[in-house]
Amino acid sequence: MRILIVCLCFLYTFNACSQQKSIANEENTDTIKDDVLLKDSVRLSPGKLYEQAKRAYEEGYYSKAVHLCDQVISLDSSFTAAFYTRALIKDDMGNLEEAIRDYTIVIQRNPKHSVAYVNRGGGYMVLGNYSAGLKDMDKAIEINPNTKVGYFNRGNIYELFGESEKACADWQKAADLGHQKAAIEVEKNCK
Repeated sequence: MRILIVCLCFLYTFNACSQQKSIANEENTDTIKDDVLLKDSVRLSPGKLYEQAKRAYEEGYYSKAVHLCDQVISLDSSFTAAFYTRALIKDDMGNLEEAIRDYTIVIQRNPKHSVAYVNRGGGYMVLGNYSAGLKDMDKAIEINPNTKVGYFNRGNIYELFGESEKACADWQKAADLGHQKAAIEVEKNCK
């Protein structure tokens, strides 16, 4: 019986090590089989899966991080942080429409999440929906008057709309808050 337990422990350890080596050797375009994720999700709580997702994201394993966030959400659809992290990842991957959908869920659940407004507004800007971007920057600044990225982005939108005075005022405010690119815009365009 003792030999059987030792053998089972060895097989489990060998299997876990093999999986770890496989994951460690993957590039940023890594993929993980859904059956492994499902098997792991049965054993791990949403909180532990979420910690793995954040770690994978920080290490640049975007596909793995998205899959782990998906698993967290499938286990607990009220886990707002998983939606936010997945939005950040999708944003970094250039999947802006998907990122915007997740930022929207975060904002619906936490209407005071100023960074989600800034990020969603930035996505709208890149997609050319400047009015929606401006609305999100306005809301972010209303929630957090010290959001230097919100002022900088809103200044950029005002510049696109030909409203130079408003652009310069926002860039100056962002520069006063420590945004270096805003200070460059003030120097180039507002003196």
